[in-house]
Amino acid sequence: MAVPFDQQFFVERERNNNLVLFCIVFVGVNIGLCFAEIKDIDYQGYMYAISKRISRIGIGNLPILLLSVMKHDLLTQFSGFQFDRLEFLHKWLSRWMWAMITVHLSLACYYWLTNNFLIMIIIPPQIFGFMAYGSLFILTWTSMKFIRQWCYEFWLVQHRVFAFIMLFMSFIHNSGNRAAVLVSVHGLVIDRVLSKIMAHIHKRYSPTKCKSAFRILDSGTIEATIPVREDGYVADKWYNKILGYKNWKAGQHVYLNVPKIKWLEYHPFTIASLASSNEIKLLIRVQKGFTRNLMRHLADIDHEEHADDLVSIKAMFHGPYGAVHQPFISFDHCIFFGAGSGGAFTFPVCLDLLQQIQAKDEMQDFLFRPVAPKIRFVWAIKQLKNIVWFKHIFDQLKGYSARNKLIIDIYVTQESADSSCYSIEESQIESSQPKLEQSSSSDEGSYELQSIGSNSKLLNKNHIYDGEKVKSQDLVTNQTVTTTSTTMTNPSDSTQNKTKSDTIEVEYDLSITKPTYNIHYGRPDIGSIIQTHSNDLSQQMSNDSAYKSLAVASCGPPFFTNLIKEQCQVARRVKNSPDVYCYTESF
Repeated sequence: MAVPFDQQFFVERERNNNLVLFCIVFVGVNIGLCFAEIKDIDYQGYMYAISKRISRIGIGNLPILLLSVMKHDLLTQFSGFQFDRLEFLHKWLSRWMWAMITVHLSLACYYWLTNNFLIMIIIPPQIFGFMAYGSLFILTWTSMKFIRQWCYEFWLVQHRVFAFIMLFMSFIHNSGNRAAVLVSVHGLVIDRVLSKIMAHIHKRYSPTKCKSAFRILDSGTIEATIPVREDGYVADKWYNKILGYKNWKAGQHVYLNVPKIKWLEYHPFTIASLASSNEIKLLIRVQKGFTRNLMRHLADIDHEEHADDLVSIKAMFHGPYGAVHQPFISFDHCIFFGAGSGGAFTFPVCLDLLQQIQAKDEMQDFLFRPVAPKIRFVWAIKQLKNIVWFKHIFDQLKGYSARNKLIIDIYVTQESADSSCYSIEESQIESSQPKLEQSSSSDEGSYELQSIGSNSKLLNKNHIYDGEKVKSQDLVTNQTVTTTSTTMTNPSDSTQNKTKSDTIEVEYDLSITKPTYNIHYGRPDIGSIIQTHSNDLSQQMSNDSAYKSLAVASCGPPFFTNLIKEQCQVARRVKNSPDVYCYTESF
């Protein structure tokens, strides 16, 4: 179902207006504080007093600015802001602070120069202030997206160096700044120290002494497996629950360091496994810098010396962090959207929810949860063979789907039904021998932003699906249908069909096979999926007068998650709609 253009425009305009209104109020409060009771300061020049007040207000934003980049979830717990919002807050607070400090510097210099006090500009405290401003300028404007993408490692090093210079020079520039600087620095340092301590604790008590298994899944994807628990481990200690030591929630992420590749760099990856598996599985998409060097290192190793193509490398990590969301078990309907490697979040979260429901069903515990929730899992990938990325969880989800506990929809965006593999089994066999030379020499196919229509702008403002032909997985059609283990061209054919590919021959028995998931060739109509569930719940509310709720969780590129937020807002605005909760994670 396509959303009308005027409704799309209204929703997007409303979302932008809310953000603009918040920014206007925030800026207005800051400006108001700059002039509040300023005339009572009659012992200094008016312009100088204004410049000093502006610097105080600007530095007053520093604690929130630095706390927004904490690895731990302190600010998220208090504010409810998700990580993408905290990133937005950090970026724009820094630019606003730079603007205020620029005005402060200009007014102060103008005041002293017009009064012929040149000495007040060249004394040491003012020189320290100029150095702090120069560092802030570099910090602010070298954080542009194109610079970070050009050379992330260089940007990371210079960002830390100039942040230290800026904070130190601000501290000695003016004694009035010291309280804000001390609070900000100590909060950030404590966060970083705790992270490093946890990294070394994980290293000290690792069952394999930090030896992790790395495996190439395809030309642009690596799987890392980190054993963290011994057999029989029981997470009953308070520090296991609070600090996440050898324990984590579904959907959380860790920061991985491979000293052999990059000694000081830690990179975030979502944990694509549950804590009950006793090991952390990470899906690493090859892009630039660290991931490219890791792929080249794995490709250069003689795999004849390693069983199952596994390469053992020492790795450290700290975490887990994130996944601060409402418990999905309390919602009547749940939809999980994943785009490409975004399945690293949605796969374990969906499986964890199903396991929770199963455990409570066995105990006949229906307190604060629906009796029969409806759960849908939607995953968009480039090629059918990408399913092997999360095969260890996908196989478990198929069991729940077979028992009608889950609906699985897989959308293949860059293949047609004719060109794609005929079955998941064939795609797994074809993926067992990845082309390593392509990954080590180029970045073709390595950018996750290409997962779903990256050549469109926000999926063409929801019109990307118009005219998109999505193949139905109906077993009574005469089109090619792909299911878990079935390939069918016509129901009147013999129940024993043979499908040939370039390398293998697969035989299926259609009489006993039950499809457990659907495969569509095209892009998912996100608006239609969300609206269908919302309308279903609205109908239930009108029939039994009970309040219903819908949860939508997603992970993927920003344009993908932004579209989901827009469609959730569309669903909320429908009369008598259920409560729609939207949680997104971007990469």
